Amino acid sequence: MSDEKVEDISTIMERIAGGGKDDSSNLSVYTLMNEWFNPRQSLMKHVIVIQMIACVIVGFFLIVVSGESLSPDNLMLDVLGFMVFIAAAFGVYGKL
Repeated sequence: MSDEKVEDISTIMERIAGGGKDDSSNLSVYTLMNEWFNPRQSLMKHVIVIQMIACVIVGFFLIVVSGESLSPDNLMLDVLGFMVFIAAAFGVYGKL
C-alpha cells in the first residue's frame, strides 16, 4: 500500500471537471468515451481470453449434460469436435 498514491477527493473532482494541467491524466467525458469506444489492443486481448475461458466452461457443461443421451461414438465425436474448436480459437487468438 505504500507504493500506491493516495489522492484527495478534491483533486479527483478537479480532474473530472477538466481543471487538470496534464492532458494525459485529465479525466473528462471525452477521454472516458474515447477509452470506451476505442479500447487499447492489450485490453481487448484480455477480454478475448476471458470470453474464450467462458466458452470452454459452457462447452464442457453442454458436453457433460448431453453425455448421458449420446452413444460412445457420438460422444467421442463431440469431444474431438470441441477440441478442434478450442485449437481453432487459440489459432485465431495467435493471429491477433
